[in-house]
Amino acid sequence: MDWVARFRRSDDDDAPDLPADPAAAARFLLAGNARFVQRTVPDVPAPTTIPPADGGPVVCRPAPAPPKQAPMGVVLGCSDARVPLELVFDTKPNQLFVVRVAGNVLGDECLGSIEYALASFPDTVRLLVVLGHTGCGAVGAAVDTYLDPQQHNSIAFTRALRSVVNHILLAVHGAALALAETWGPGVAADPGYRAALTETAVYLNAGATAYQLADEVGPDAGPGVRVVYAVYDVATCRVIGPDLDPNTDDTSKLAAAPATPADLIALGRQVAGSPMVGRHLSAACRPVLPAGG
Repeated sequence: MDWVARFRRSDDDDAPDLPADPAAAARFLLAGNARFVQRTVPDVPAPTTIPPADGGPVVCRPAPAPPKQAPMGVVLGCSDARVPLELVFDTKPNQLFVVRVAGNVLGDECLGSIEYALASFPDTVRLLVVLGHTGCGAVGAAVDTYLDPQQHNSIAFTRALRSVVNHILLAVHGAALALAETWGPGVAADPGYRAALTETAVYLNAGATAYQLADEVGPDAGPGVRVVYAVYDVATCRVIGPDLDPNTDDTSKLAAAPATPADLIALGRQVAGSPMVGRHLSAACRPVLPAGG
């Protein structure tokens, strides 16, 4: 079954068969693991946690040596089920050290995991990647909180969920400023404003997280490690890194982490003024800035 058939479901009629209950879900996962074992290590005996039934001596067999962990990159991505990071980059096991959290936010646990990878695999890690994605539910929740602050507690209804939303609110605020600067203050009344704000905020959230990550790891990352970011477009399956050079049009890339707050402002302006965001807005909106401005 190919990527499109497995991951790009567009309607209920084409939805995958879902397990009916927890027991069926567990069987589904274990059957998948059995197929994985058969493909990878069919001749390696499984360990057991069960003592001998007859009370006889425990027979200890040497454990097979596991492969040495040697990832070439660390990816901080979103937990969204449509964005399986190893598949997005078509990588094999042991090539990526993956940290996934809703909204690809950089909380303490995520930063600690990344710092662990840098300290443990200095000979192999070459990239730290922050990957956001279109249609992000966590960014959408932050947008809704920004648009209606009085509903904050109903949107982010637990302390832990509020912490995720709060991480993203700064990017949403920056996206709102960029949209108003580009399309005029009346853009907030446009029917497509929420969609445009969400799209812009997704990119700013990824860029801001990369900026924060680069600032946090600093020289600890080592001279041979770069911090980059991009956004995975769920509709087209493409990884898009904004190109801030007006003389080029190279977006199929991993963009360097913003180095300054001014870079983040420039990112917001570029994304806000792009056709990708403009498609959400009605014809009544007209850019305030001249073409190329």
